[in-house]
Amino acid sequence: MSNSSVPSYAIDGGRFGVGADRATLFAVALAGKALDAISTVTVLSLRDDVYESMWLTRTLMQELGMVTGVLVTVVLAVVGVALLAESGELVARLAPDEWAPDEYPTAFRVVTYSSAGVWYGALGVHNFMFLF
Repeated sequence: MSNSSVPSYAIDGGRFGVGADRATLFAVALAGKALDAISTVTVLSLRDDVYESMWLTRTLMQELGMVTGVLVTVVLAVVGVALLAESGELVARLAPDEWAPDEYPTAFRVVTYSSAGVWYGALGVHNFMFLF
């Protein structure tokens, strides 16, 4: 099976065609992580019986202050997601042609940014549920 016979999902109206540009995808991940960060700061400010469960975030908040620590976590998380999402290009270049479909890097980028944005957004909503 050649790569040309594999259906393309990442171009012009394909399944991943809408919003497949890097800026939009980055914004999706950033928006999800921003919701998570805002909910974390809000809930921790309003409730004394809730704590941050992530060791890195908790440590950064202790060392740098609540808001600054969470902002550093946002930067680290979004940069990590961006590096992972863009690693599809490297995989496509290093792997033999038959291992990765032609549009693999774009599809991998879309799925990685989108799933990270949804995951962080779900965490943000979950955090806000501690207020009710």
